[in-house]
Amino acid sequence: MVTLTYNGLGRVRPEAPSDPSSIMAANDDLLGRLRSADSAAIRQLRKQKAESQQTFWSRFGVTQSSGSRFETGLPPPRPVLILLELYASGTLEDQDVQPR
Repeated sequence: MVTLTYNGLGRVRPEAPSDPSSIMAANDDLLGRLRSADSAAIRQLRKQKAESQQTFWSRFGVTQSSGSRFETGLPPPRPVLILLELYASGTLEDQDVQPR
């Protein structure tokens, strides 16, 4: 399990587990959950926030047109998936990821 720590500067950083094998297991677990997030779940997250595609996706440095593709089946890049997972879990909040 990976523990995330808020550093007070608007950033969240993972705390390193003491056992290197637990790092790999935590990463595998995270990737498995992220890969299972389908386009409908991504769209549902945006709609729960009641935001336009432009506003929602700009939080993550993604254009509206790319965000639309992610919502209709194109898999987002891994860094975007990680940010979405952190945002959906509440680890990242609206003030942490401001729209551009």
